[in-house]
Amino acid sequence: MLKTRLLSALIGISAIFLIIYAGGIFWQGFVLLLGLIAYYEYLQMMGKSQYKPLIIPGYLLLLFMLFSYQAEQWLYPGIFFLIIIFVIDSVLKYPQLTVVDSGLSFFGAFFIGFLLSFAMRMTDFQNESLVILLALLLTWASDTGGYFGGRFFGKHKLAPLLSPNKTWEGAIGSIVLTIITAVLFFLLTEMETDFWAYVILLGILASISAQFGDLFISGMKRYFAVKDTGRIIPGHGGILDRFDSFLLVAPLVFCYCLLFI
Repeated sequence: MLKTRLLSALIGISAIFLIIYAGGIFWQGFVLLLGLIAYYEYLQMMGKSQYKPLIIPGYLLLLFMLFSYQAEQWLYPGIFFLIIIFVIDSVLKYPQLTVVDSGLSFFGAFFIGFLLSFAMRMTDFQNESLVILLALLLTWASDTGGYFGGRFFGKHKLAPLLSPNKTWEGAIGSIVLTIITAVLFFLLTEMETDFWAYVILLGILASISAQFGDLFISGMKRYFAVKDTGRIIPGHGGILDRFDSFLLVAPLVFCYCLLFI
C-alpha cells in the first residue's frame, strides 16, 4: 500500500511539474480535467447516497464557472440562466427529482467550478509558473506538516466528528511548515515582496484554508457515507481526496498575488 502511494505521488508530482513548466493552455487543461473528474466524483457520491444528481445542468454550471472569468459581463446573466435550467428540470421531473437533489447538484458544481476558476486565472500573471508553484507548495506543505505534526506529537483531537485522526498538534505543525515554505519560496525565487509580514500571514492563512478545505471534504464524505471520493489515484483515493486543500488555497494565493505582487 505504501509503495503504491509513493509511486502514485512520484508520478503525479512529476506530471504536475511538467504541466507547470508548459504553462498556459496546458495548465488550464489540467485544471479543467480536475474539475470534470472532481464533479463526477461528487455526483457519484450523491448517487451512492440515494440522491439523484442533475447531471447535464450540473456540468453546464461547472463549465460556466470555470470559464466565466473570460467574459465577466456574462457572470450574472449566465448564473441566472442556469438557475432557471435547474428549476425547470426539477419541476418537470418531480417527484423523481426533489429540491434537495437540485440543491446538492447546484452546490457541487458551483463550489468546484468557482474555486478552481482561480487556478485557471493564474495564467493571467506574467510569472504564472511561480504563482501556480506557490499555491501547490503551500498546499503540500500544509498537508505534510499536518501529517508529521500529528503523527509525532498528536494528542488532542481537532475535529473528531469530521476527521478523527486530525489533531491540534498536527494543525500547528501544518501552520509552521507552511510559513517556512512561504518564506523560503520568496527568498529563493524571483517573486519579490516588500513586506515579509504579509508572507508570514500568507503562510498562516494558506495553512488554515488548506485544513478547512480538507475538513470540509471530510464532512462531505461523511454526509454521503463514503470512505473516499473516488479511486482514480492508486493508494490515494479520488481527485477531491487529493486536491481538497488546494480548492481553498488556490483562491487565496491568486488574491494575494493580485493585491501584493
